[in-house]
Amino acid sequence: MISMAKKMFIKEMYEEGLSKNEIKRRTNLNYRTVCKYAEQSDWNDEKLPNVDPENYPVLGKYIPRINEWLENDKRVPRKQRHTAKRIYDRLREEEGFTGGYNSVKRYVRKKRTLMKTGGTGYLPIDHPMAYAQVDFGEFIYYDPEGSEHKAYELAMTFPYSNKGFSQVFPSQNQECLLVGMRRIFEYIGGVPVRIRFDNMSTAVAQVLEGTERKLTDGFARFKLHYRFQADFCNPASGNEKGNVENKVGYIRRNALVPVPTIADFDEFNNYLWTWCEKDADRPHYEKGDLIRTLWEEEKPKLLTMPEMPYNVFRYEAIKVTKTGFATLDTNKYGLSPEYNGKTVMAKIFFDKIEFYFDHSLLAVYSRCYEKSRTFMDWTQYIRTLCKKPGAVEHTKFFTFMPMSWQTYLSQTSGAERRSALHLLEDIVNDGNADHCTEVLEIAQRSGRSDAESVRQCYYSILKQGYSPEPLKLCSNVPTLDYDPDLSAYDSLTGGDANA
Repeated sequence: MISMAKKMFIKEMYEEGLSKNEIKRRTNLNYRTVCKYAEQSDWNDEKLPNVDPENYPVLGKYIPRINEWLENDKRVPRKQRHTAKRIYDRLREEEGFTGGYNSVKRYVRKKRTLMKTGGTGYLPIDHPMAYAQVDFGEFIYYDPEGSEHKAYELAMTFPYSNKGFSQVFPSQNQECLLVGMRRIFEYIGGVPVRIRFDNMSTAVAQVLEGTERKLTDGFARFKLHYRFQADFCNPASGNEKGNVENKVGYIRRNALVPVPTIADFDEFNNYLWTWCEKDADRPHYEKGDLIRTLWEEEKPKLLTMPEMPYNVFRYEAIKVTKTGFATLDTNKYGLSPEYNGKTVMAKIFFDKIEFYFDHSLLAVYSRCYEKSRTFMDWTQYIRTLCKKPGAVEHTKFFTFMPMSWQTYLSQTSGAERRSALHLLEDIVNDGNADHCTEVLEIAQRSGRSDAESVRQCYYSILKQGYSPEPLKLCSNVPTLDYDPDLSAYDSLTGGDANA
C-alpha cells in the first residue's frame, strides 16, 4: 500500500515534467504503479468495502450474527470487545461454522471500516436509541423558614422514548452538572451512547470552527471515563436539543408547581426519581405507545457502566489571609491563622470543600452557594488561643464555640483559663470535638468544674481506650513460692531481736 504522501509526490513530479521512467528511478516503484498515480485525475476517496453477504459464499449466512456481536461491542469497554479470533472461535463453537479464519478476519476488518466511516445502514436517524440530551433549567423554592431561593433542575431526556430524568441542585456549575449526570447513569444502570449539550461553559472551554469544541478538563475526563460521545449545538441554536428544552419546562410546570419547600436536596431528589417513573406511564407524544414501554426497549442499548464511579471534584490553590481565611466564590472559610500567607489546596466538591496543606487535611466545610458569607470552625483557632488566652471573648469565632464552653471560659482567667484551653485543644486533636459539651456537663454535674477535674472526667469517660491494660504474663512464667524470714531485720527497728 502506497502512502498518500508518495502518491502526491508522483503526481507533482509528473506535473513538473519528469518522465515516468525518471519517476520510477527516483521512487523505486513499479512502472505500472507510477503510471497509475501520474495519470490519475479522480482523487475521491476509494469506495467503501463491500460487505454484502452474497460476496461471502461460505461466511454469508453467519454475517447477521457477526454484525450483532460487533454492534453490541459499541456498548462495552474497548478491552472487552470481540477480536476477529474470538468471533471465529464463537462461530465454530456456537454456530457450527466450518470455514477458515482468514475469511472471518477479512470481513471483520471491512465491517469495522464501514462502521467507522458511517456507510449505508449506519446513517443517524431522527431519534436513535440510547441517544440523550442534557440541559439545566432555573426554578425557585422555599426553605423551611419560608425564604425564597433560586435553584436549578438538571434534566436528561432520551428522545426515542421521551423518557426523562431530573435532579435539582443549588447551582449549575461543573460539579453539579457531573454529579447529576453520574446519579442518572447510576439510577438507570447505563450510559447514553451520545449526549447533546448546548455550549455551557462548564463543558466547553472554547467554541472552535464548525462543530469543533475545546472541552474543559473536568468534563473531558468525565466523558472519557463513561465513554459517551458528546455533541454540541451551534451557537444560539437551542432548537437542536428541543426535546430536553421541552422536558425542562414540562418538569418545572408539573413537578415544581406549586413552589416546593426543600429542606434537604437529597430527599427532594429521591422524590424526583419517583415522579419521573410515574410520568413514564403516559403515551409518547407521537408513537402512541407508553413511554415506559419504549424506554424498556431502548434501555438495553445503553453503554455499560465503568467498574469505578467518577469522583467529581476540582482543585484550587488559595492563599490564606493574615486572619486565617480562605476565600472561594466570594465566601470566606476560616482556617488557622498559623497558615497566614501560605497557599492551601481546596478540594471542591458540589456540596463540600476540603482544605489541605502539605497533604494534611485542615478543615471541611459545607459548600455555600450564597454570596459574601463568612464561615468559621472554632476548632481551627484553639491552638492559637492557647498562646493568647486573654483574647478569647474578643475573637470573631468565640460565638461559634459551644455555648457551654463560652460560659465556662468566660468564668475563668489566668492559669485556669490556659489549662482549660489546653484541655479543649487535646479534645479537638483527639477527634472528640463533638463530645466536648458532654464532658463539661458531666463534670459540672459532679460538682467539680475546675480544669483539672474536667480533664479527669474526659479521661475517664471519653478516653477509656487510652487507659493502660494490665500486663499479661506468658503462661510459662513460673509462680514463686517464697516465704522469707524477716525477723533478722527486727534489730534495726528495736524489735524482738534486741530483747
